[in-house]
Amino acid sequence: MKLTNGEIFNAKVPLQQLVANKFPVKTSLALVKLIQKLNEVLEPVDQVRSGLVKTYGKPDDKNPNQARVSPGDPGWEKFQAEFWELMAQEVEVVFEKVELPETLEIEPSVLMALEKFIKV
Repeated sequence: MKLTNGEIFNAKVPLQQLVANKFPVKTSLALVKLIQKLNEVLEPVDQVRSGLVKTYGKPDDKNPNQARVSPGDPGWEKFQAEFWELMAQEVEVVFEKVELPETLEIEPSVLMALEKFIKV
C-alpha cells in the first residue's frame, strides 16, 4: 500500500496507545509485525527530521547537545517547508491490516490516525 511518511509518522503514538491494551495472541502478533514494518520506514524519516532540526534549529538552553526549532526562529520557514516535503513523500509498505476486536473501547482520535492500518 502506498502511504506518505506523514501518515506513518502520525500513526506512531496512536499505535503505542493501542498496544497498551491486551489482545488475543493473533491480534498481538499482527500489531507487533505492523509496528516493526512501519519502524523500518520511520527510522530514516526520523534521522532526516533530526538533521533538519540541527540544520535550522538552535541549541536547547536546557540541553546544549540538542537543538530546537520553533515558530519565530530564523530557520523556521525553511525547516517547515523541508519537513512537509519529507512528510509528503510516498513509500510502498506491504502489510496486512490488523483486525481489532469489536469489543475494544478506544478513542476516536486514535482510530482516525490508524484507519489505513486496522480493520474492525
